[in-house]
Amino acid sequence: MLKPSVLLLITAAALSGCAYNQKPVVDLDGVDMAQYQHDYARCQHFAESVDKGEAAKVGAINAGAAGAAGGAVVGGLEEGVEGAVVGAVAGGLFGSLFGAAGGAGEATSQQALVLRRCLAERGYRVYDLKD
Repeated sequence: MLKPSVLLLITAAALSGCAYNQKPVVDLDGVDMAQYQHDYARCQHFAESVDKGEAAKVGAINAGAAGAAGGAVVGGLEEGVEGAVVGAVAGGLFGSLFGAAGGAGEATSQQALVLRRCLAERGYRVYDLKD
């Protein structure tokens, strides 16, 4: 069984990936900064339409179900019916936690991509645009 301090550390590490969002690398030589700020704000608005909450919810549901099933199998093999129940609960909780973090992280990546594509389509040279 994991100690609470280890569990807290794992949880914090998993959720910290959700908060990272680096600004795009854009060549601003010869660019009208007022126009760029306007375009950036507009593109950021589009990027914010990616729903992190929905992505986290879907990730939590999918991974929670898989974690519960896996936990039930492992717990059942080790401890019978009681172990299956404990394994299902533990697997479901861990799966949900990491699934939510993964879903939110994926949504953050999608937001970054939308922002960069929008800027590129408005004529800016975006160096960290990944397809």
